[in-house]
Amino acid sequence: MQRTRTFLTAVAVTALLASCATPTRVDVRREPRGVPGFDTRDYPGDAVMRGWFGESPYRWVGYYLPAPCYTGTTWTGRRDSLRAMGWGFAVLYVGEQDWSAMGARTDTVVESPRCSSAHLTAEQARAHADEAAAAAAADGFPTGTIVFLDVERVDRVSPELEEYVRGWTARLLEDGRFAPGLYAHDVNVEALYPLVAEEYVRHQRTGRPALWVARTAGFDPLAAPRESGYAAASIWQGILNTPEEWNGAVLNIDVNVADSPDPSRGR
Repeated sequence: MQRTRTFLTAVAVTALLASCATPTRVDVRREPRGVPGFDTRDYPGDAVMRGWFGESPYRWVGYYLPAPCYTGTTWTGRRDSLRAMGWGFAVLYVGEQDWSAMGARTDTVVESPRCSSAHLTAEQARAHADEAAAAAAADGFPTGTIVFLDVERVDRVSPELEEYVRGWTARLLEDGRFAPGLYAHDVNVEALYPLVAEEYVRHQRTGRPALWVARTAGFDPLAAPRESGYAAASIWQGILNTPEEWNGAVLNIDVNVADSPDPSRGR
C-alpha cells in the first residue's frame, strides 16, 4: 500500500514519499535499479573482502567508526586497502541510544557504561560529533564524506534523543569536514529525519541530508532506495542478520541497496 508522509517543521518543509520474501542472495540475473551493499559488525579480513568483491554482487560496505555504542576497532585503518580492492563505503557512527525505549537489543549495539541513555545530552552529542570527525579524518576519508549517525529502533523518540540527534548533526555541520546523514528505522524516520533536515537549513546548507532507512517490508535488493517509500533515502536496508556465502566464505550480514556504489561520497 502506498501512502504519503509529509514532515512540517518550524524551519522548513521536508517532504518524503511514504512506503510502500526476501531472498538470501541477490539475484544477479536481474537488471538492478540500485547498487547492492552489505554491512557486518566485525571486519571479515582482507582475503574475504577481496573474494567477496570478486564474486558477490555487493559493491560497497558499511564502515564502522569507533563510537560510544560500537567500541570495536576492526574496521579502523582498513579504508585504503578496501578502496584498493574496489569497495565503496557507507560510513557509520553508532552514537548513544535510548535504551529505555529500545526494547529488543540488536546484534550491533550493546548497552554498556559508555553506551547509556544517561549520555543523551547536547554536550555529549557535540563531543561525539568531534570524535566521529576525528576518526573519519584519521582513516583518510575525504572532505565531504557523509557520516551516518546510527540511531537504532525505539518505541518512542524522547526529547533527550531528539536533543542528541540535533546536537550531533549541528556540531558536524559546524566542523565542516564531513556531512551528517541519518541511519534510522522506518518507524522512527518521521520523528528523526526532520531534526537533521532542520539543522541543514539552520546552517544554510543546500540540499537535503542523506537518509539510510531500515525497512524490511517490500525490500528488493536491486531496487532504487527511493522505492522504500522515502524520496530522501540514498540507502535502503531490508534484510537483517542473514548468512551469505561467496567465494567459500560465509558472513552474517545486513543487505542494503544504495543509489551509488560509494554512498558516503554523496550524490
